[in-house]
Amino acid sequence: MLVGYRNLIPQCCSVAFSMVTRTSPFRIPFPRRFLIRIHLDLFQIARHTRERSSYPVELTLVEKMVLISEDRKFFRHNGFDGKALAREILKAASFRKFGGASTIDMQFVRTATGYYEPTIRRKLYEILLAYLIQFKYMKIEILRSYLDCAFFGSHIYGVKKAANVMFNKHPDTLNRSEASIVAAMLVYPRPVNPNIAWEKR
Repeated sequence: MLVGYRNLIPQCCSVAFSMVTRTSPFRIPFPRRFLIRIHLDLFQIARHTRERSSYPVELTLVEKMVLISEDRKFFRHNGFDGKALAREILKAASFRKFGGASTIDMQFVRTATGYYEPTIRRKLYEILLAYLIQFKYMKIEILRSYLDCAFFGSHIYGVKKAANVMFNKHPDTLNRSEASIVAAMLVYPRPVNPNIAWEKR
């Protein structure tokens, strides 16, 4: 009798394993799995976004400097710049040096979700998320939420900490020269030990 039960054990394990694999998230049909991922990533973006109902609409100097250096069409596009993307694709096709054509919206999505892999698939997904957040947040919310979590240098996240580390000031009180330096740190992050080469940039 015991021998019979021993023979049933491998069969039961096999059935249990097949049930687990069928109900595993990896077995969810692609469209549903894709929608779940979008939902989770939008939730992650929402965690990094502070909705502001009463704050000054007027841009600060550092915000203006960021827009000038990073995304001059920020208030005119819907999360991505089609012309810039087409231009960079043509450069890549002709084997010339090209950039990512990332907008501030796309950079915010990348920072909030933590997806940095340099693939076309990731870039297209980033564009999709950047477009979707236009329906929930105002442009100025996206800009300020991005600056709240952006990387400005070693152990420096957010424009408030960047302004404090560099000039011991609040971002709203920076003058034109100081604001331009903080904005440039998005392109040239401050190293642990700043040297003359970094300061000259």
